Amino acid sequence: MRLIGSVDNEKKAFVFYSFLLSEGIHSTYDKVYDQQEDREIVSIWIYEEDEIERAESYLADFKQNPEDPKYAKVEFPVAPPQPPDLFAEEKEGEKKKIAIPPERRKKRSYPVTYFIIFLCVLLYFWNVMEQITMYKQDGILARQIGLTPLQQVFMFDFPASNQQVDALLKEYSLKEYKDLKEVPQSELSQFKSAEQIPTWKGYLSLVLRYFGKIPKSEPVDGPMFEKIREGEFWRLFTPCLLHGGLLHILFNMAWAWILLRQVEERLNLLKIVIFILVVGIVANVAQYLISGPYFLGFSGVVVGLVGFIWARQKIAPWEGYPLNRTTFIFIFIFIGAMFALEIFSLLTALFFAKEISANIANTAHIIGGVSGYLLGRTTFFSRRAK
Repeated sequence: MRLIGSVDNEKKAFVFYSFLLSEGIHSTYDKVYDQQEDREIVSIWIYEEDEIERAESYLADFKQNPEDPKYAKVEFPVAPPQPPDLFAEEKEGEKKKIAIPPERRKKRSYPVTYFIIFLCVLLYFWNVMEQITMYKQDGILARQIGLTPLQQVFMFDFPASNQQVDALLKEYSLKEYKDLKEVPQSELSQFKSAEQIPTWKGYLSLVLRYFGKIPKSEPVDGPMFEKIREGEFWRLFTPCLLHGGLLHILFNMAWAWILLRQVEERLNLLKIVIFILVVGIVANVAQYLISGPYFLGFSGVVVGLVGFIWARQKIAPWEGYPLNRTTFIFIFIFIGAMFALEIFSLLTALFFAKEISANIANTAHIIGGVSGYLLGRTTFFSRRAK
């Protein structure tokens, strides 16, 4: 491997690398600090010795006229290359001429990724402990129809109907019963009255009621954003931090570990926090409007990260997001399958049942992916944007 020169920035390096690749010349590049000029430059490296002279000629021409159409028409690969380890010693020797001072070297750290995973795992086990306590104190039925204290605070909404049910669960012990039909009539009537308190259950429930699959007497179009209108604005995002089962949290945290680190390597702390909050809130609001407040999980943000990386690969491939096409295909197939299941469940409900059976926050997946893609198209989230 031989160092043949440098260019001013990473975008030019990627364009030149792509041109060399189209000419059959294998190369790589990396950012270094030029002590003489007191600035970062991007060095260009050629693998094959017999291609050095031709590559140097191309580089001289590129520096003189980087806007030449022949460079703009080159088909860009998905991501820039990583130099193989077998050239590490040779490359290190060349780097001594333009080395990065130790104080300028940045160690990779992922505080946002670690914090999100830690917080989601902590809240998951916290909620599990509250579920166990609820089961021991009030029985399986109370666990089925009630919300844990953590869910009451962190779910998108805690409607008046749920508040009334929670108050009744504290008043009556349901430890002896496994089904509402077994509850004494005097107590059961109060739970039924709580269920009749108008509650927003989403536009899908309104559709089912319109087609007669939900009785018109059932209050599915109650007041919206009850707790948020009282000032509990954290609920717009916090459903993202809750998870319903072990597989649910393992799946979401595995993807968060893969995707968040890629984004965190390229964006500063403020931008990645803004991205997570915006995608999470937009996905949650959309899901709430469609299905009501009973949803949770980080998957809306996960799909948003996929959409974001896809957008950056298209408009700024030199930023080097390494997510490959197979991963995109897997995510899109997964979302498509979940969407198809949701449509199937809706049709089943319209023709046979009274309510939708699929408990999947697919609206959050789709809207999260779209919002992540749109944010990825903005210059604000460019790696080099100030």
